[in-house]
Amino acid sequence: MPLPTESLTKDSSDDEIQRAISATIEQLVNEGREQDQAIAIAYSSAREATGGRPAQRQTTGKLRMQARG
Repeated sequence: MPLPTESLTKDSSDDEIQRAISATIEQLVNEGREQDQAIAIAYSSAREATGGRPAQRQTTGKLRMQARG
């Protein structure tokens, strides 16, 4: 299944990027990935899709809480 971050573009807003990152983390965790690995994959995929954005703005702890739902 494609990752939500793969649909991002260089013109995606910061809110769109953050929503896609959160959705990607949730998807990867549900597929059995470790949370730290899911976070790294999500941000890497977002940076690749957006041409280098985003810088990691949220703390890992906050992302972990989002991934848990």
